Amino acid sequence: MTARNKAVQLSLLASALMPFLSFASQTQTADPHGLYPKSGQTLALTHATLITSPGETLTDATLVIRDGRVLSVGGKVPSGAMVIDTKGAWIYPGFVDPYSNYGLPEKAYPEGDDKPHYDWPRQGAQAHNAAVHGSDVWREQVKADSEKAKAYLNDGFTSVESARLDGIFRGYSVSLSLADLPSNQLIYKDTGRQFMAFDKGSSPQVYPTSLMGAIALVRQTLSDAAWYKEAQTHDGARNQLEANSDLTALAALKDRGILMATRHEDELLEAASLFKEFGLNPVYLGSNFEYDRADEVAKAAKTVVLPLNFPKPPKLTSEADVERAQLADLRHWERAPSSAAELSKRGLAVAFSRHGVDGSIWPEVKKAIKAGLSEDKALAALTTVPAKISGVEQLAGQLKPGMMADFVIASGNLFEKGKVLSTWTQGQAHSQIPLGLAALWGQYQVGSQYQLSVNDDGSVSLKDGDAEVKGLSSNYEDEHLQLRWADDSGSHYWTLTGTSQAPSLSAFNGDRWQSLGARAIAPEAKDDKAANSDDALVSRVTFPNQAYGLAAHPKAEKLLIKNATVWTSEDAGILQNTDVLIEDGVIEKVGKDLSARGAQVIDATGMHLTAGIIDEHSHIAISGGVNEASESVTSEVRVGDVVNPNDVSIYRALAGGTTTAQLLHGSANAIGGQAQIVKLRWGETANDMKFKEAPGTIKFALGENVKQSNWGDDFTIRYPQTRMGVKSLMEDAFQTAREYQEQRTRYDLLSRRQKSEVLPPRRDYRLDALVEIMNKERFVHAHSYVASEILALMEVADDFDFHIQTFTHILEGYKVADEMKAHGATASTFADWWAYKFEVYDAIAQNACLMNKKGLVTSINSDSEDLIRRLNLEAAKSMAYCGMSPEDAWKMATINPAKQLKVDQYTGSIKEGKAADLVLWDADPLSARARVQITWVDGKRYFDRKQDLVERQAIKAEKAALIDKILASGEKPAENREGYRPAVVHWHCEDMDNHLEEM
Repeated sequence: MTARNKAVQLSLLASALMPFLSFASQTQTADPHGLYPKSGQTLALTHATLITSPGETLTDATLVIRDGRVLSVGGKVPSGAMVIDTKGAWIYPGFVDPYSNYGLPEKAYPEGDDKPHYDWPRQGAQAHNAAVHGSDVWREQVKADSEKAKAYLNDGFTSVESARLDGIFRGYSVSLSLADLPSNQLIYKDTGRQFMAFDKGSSPQVYPTSLMGAIALVRQTLSDAAWYKEAQTHDGARNQLEANSDLTALAALKDRGILMATRHEDELLEAASLFKEFGLNPVYLGSNFEYDRADEVAKAAKTVVLPLNFPKPPKLTSEADVERAQLADLRHWERAPSSAAELSKRGLAVAFSRHGVDGSIWPEVKKAIKAGLSEDKALAALTTVPAKISGVEQLAGQLKPGMMADFVIASGNLFEKGKVLSTWTQGQAHSQIPLGLAALWGQYQVGSQYQLSVNDDGSVSLKDGDAEVKGLSSNYEDEHLQLRWADDSGSHYWTLTGTSQAPSLSAFNGDRWQSLGARAIAPEAKDDKAANSDDALVSRVTFPNQAYGLAAHPKAEKLLIKNATVWTSEDAGILQNTDVLIEDGVIEKVGKDLSARGAQVIDATGMHLTAGIIDEHSHIAISGGVNEASESVTSEVRVGDVVNPNDVSIYRALAGGTTTAQLLHGSANAIGGQAQIVKLRWGETANDMKFKEAPGTIKFALGENVKQSNWGDDFTIRYPQTRMGVKSLMEDAFQTAREYQEQRTRYDLLSRRQKSEVLPPRRDYRLDALVEIMNKERFVHAHSYVASEILALMEVADDFDFHIQTFTHILEGYKVADEMKAHGATASTFADWWAYKFEVYDAIAQNACLMNKKGLVTSINSDSEDLIRRLNLEAAKSMAYCGMSPEDAWKMATINPAKQLKVDQYTGSIKEGKAADLVLWDADPLSARARVQITWVDGKRYFDRKQDLVERQAIKAEKAALIDKILASGEKPAENREGYRPAVVHWHCEDMDNHLEEM
């Protein structure tokens, strides 16, 4: 018997013994049924290459294990140990997956009906929202799942961190071995991190319906958990608390940690901003989009788990497919594997996960290495980093004495051509490929007639000359690779043993075995240049990383624009042949014959310079839904939480001269969400787009949408269902907010002793927003149509001592302009929308003129991703309909909306000291012939028509190069958009869907 055959025999013996041997590795409380278990046999795996941890390798070394643990690494074989010769093999620490739902149910609730459920019956002391499962501790339900474990074991994983991946707060994870043992012997850490996501999962409760609603629920729940914990420290307040096991459990978040799942890098940044409010630093499940905002991600996070589910190439099987293919998708196919390297370069700890992977992870790991990740970092991403995330670094992730006997035996370097042969969990072998079979991988010439191939994917083929032998069957058994087939000359039976370097091939000729001459064929040498010809990246990374993204963030320019027709939007009116100097993002001077040392000069003779257009009512650049279409009052949700900097509508709006917009919540609620005023700084992050000096605003709504007139037959139970109910709802909400404010004020005035005897007030973000309105710190912009409702809403405001800042849409504003002016309201309307639904039948095209003549500050808004780039023409329509002056028409697109948003001291006109939000036109901006040449925001050039024309050609060339690369790769195309960024949705006021992908 050869040494190799003996080693294989011992390996098989060890595999058979391991379930029994490892049983005694932990102290058990259960009495045995029969004989008591005894300590296991000591096993020594010799002559292997041991990778004990990233960057630490021992050659020709011995790994000794006993009772499911590592006894020694690199030392001598102990006396009495069973020896397994693993010469030629590489042994790695077992891999750890920090994000899975292994061994647990998938859903919290069964599928139900489609009717809205505004409340959900609470069981026991649960939270009020069905998407909050913070008190679930998954150690109590987890159990081994041998079928699900196979995919992990085949890739070399030996343990996982697991929780049910359903809901927003998903419960505390459990870290466990993938061994096939009783559940209590699997658990490495019984209470790990709280798993979280902005996806409510199977929750049947309506709230939240949107991403901003999910974020608001997290914010309120985290605040409640802190309040609940504090309240329990007040002796006199404990008996006033409701029983709430979820809030009790979530009080431990700082100590136990969070693993937060995100869909893309912008959502990761949104989550980081939210958690920062509460002093929390989660580990994030990333998305492989992080490469394009790597600097920002590195500032926001310390540790990221990346799923090895790189996208398949987009479908390109027809001319239509090629035409529809998005540059962003083509880039992402090429760049996604680089996220791990980009984050590692910036000092982040990166872990890998099988989450979302079909098939093996190893082709994807190699893609990540090819994209710049070192082998040591790749190994750390599979071992030490996830072990630390899971809190099992004392048990797993390295090969050191005392750690669990969790390891992987491979045929060679796994990051090159090595293959996983077997995975061991707690000293228990799970053999995928016998060592002996792996030793036979290769090609053989048998005499002059046959060529035999034993492939590392398990297949075996045989050629007779140039013809493939049909009907060949193969089986590896008892250290022999057995081959059988039949042809015209009869039946053939061969066996192959030994190694590819020293093969032994025999044939059975009916009554005896005959040795056949077999020699290994050396693999053909490959041209390294040819093999690596596709390594060069052909895509660019821009900001944002899509068509028309910027190669670099623009810098503020020092510019002298000379001889322009300047539309000041001030009392000075329109100035001919005038110069404007801008520096450090500010308008320095306006006048004639200006000069400035070091300034770039633009000769604007024959051109028109205006302030940037401002849109009071927009829904561009919003992720995950424009409506929190659940409760009637959702003032806690914030559009600012979900600004989407990747919406190409931003770039198109700049091309139309718009520089500032108010991103409003939709009109599904009487009191909707908080709006976000942004400057259209294309390519910047969501946070950097926010207009920091702008005060807070909020969306109210009246009319058909609020009372659910057109929602369908199932939506008849939410209050209010009538227009008069809307007024009552608002009165009730503000009265409650007033009482809430009074309660907090009274509590603040109590002495320390008195505070210890009463329950501290719970912070309510929904009511906080209403208090801000009454305190004149947040301003109302109200979706409105019918005159009677407009009057009713002003009555509510008067009763609670605030005013409606702007009535938006306001198509019957001409009927109540005097009352609006007396109230202090302003008006933002459509130029000429009418009769598109019942409540706008009385709309007229002269509405803007009539309100303007009454002295109302009036603006024209878009409410459309299309009209936002044509607001100059929308403003011009009033000149045609009712003879409005050009100056007044232009003010409706610039200084008037600036006043409505209370940012007129910063922008909206060309005046010294204001921000250089400017647009250069090649003709009168109120002319249909006018085209924007350059748009500046804060003196930075975010749109340039000449550069746009150059960029179009660059996009065309880049797209063609990427398509050629995809076609040359031979990769199977994707069936859907899995792995790609969700498509940008262009929302409208009444849209109720959120278009979020589950995760």
